[in-house]
Amino acid sequence: MENVTTAQGAGDAVGVPERHWFVAFVGPNAEKRSRDSLLRLGYEAYAATQEEIHHWKNGKDKKIEVVVITQIVFVHCTEQERKEVVNLPFIRYFMVNKAGKSNPYGGRPITIIPDDQMQKLQFMLYHADSPVQFVSAPVRVGDNIRVIRGDMKGLEGEVVELKGTDERYLGIRLNMLGCALLHISLSDVEKMS
Repeated sequence: MENVTTAQGAGDAVGVPERHWFVAFVGPNAEKRSRDSLLRLGYEAYAATQEEIHHWKNGKDKKIEVVVITQIVFVHCTEQERKEVVNLPFIRYFMVNKAGKSNPYGGRPITIIPDDQMQKLQFMLYHADSPVQFVSAPVRVGDNIRVIRGDMKGLEGEVVELKGTDERYLGIRLNMLGCALLHISLSDVEKMS
């Protein structure tokens, strides 16, 4: 829960309300449909998906959009817009920061995902050449590394060793979302000091 900010309901210095990435929960298998509905209504929305090639028994290959984080849609909006979005029939509720201080009315602050974490998530899902998985439990902390070649060049994260010595994964910690895991050759990474 590090580096998580919470909505204070205040705009910036010139009076224009700030936009933040809020986490909206939706029904099972409704992530893409909910995202598309929000986009049609004029909101900026993102469902964490990744394109994969599926091989069918008839020998045909088809590119499909696979949901990586289930039952969640990210909504980039102002606090006032969030109060409107929560009343839409396909939005169940917004994630709250249970570690945050209660407001005077006893409620918890709404969770905001920092822009840099959303950018990392979108970058990773767009550029990864193998499926990205999210795990809710934290992964073992290893060396901090940077990808130095390939489509993922520039991505930084922690090394996690899973299932023996030959398989290695780069785990990118996205705090509130858990850790994203993707398989990457350790010859494509360098240790950061």
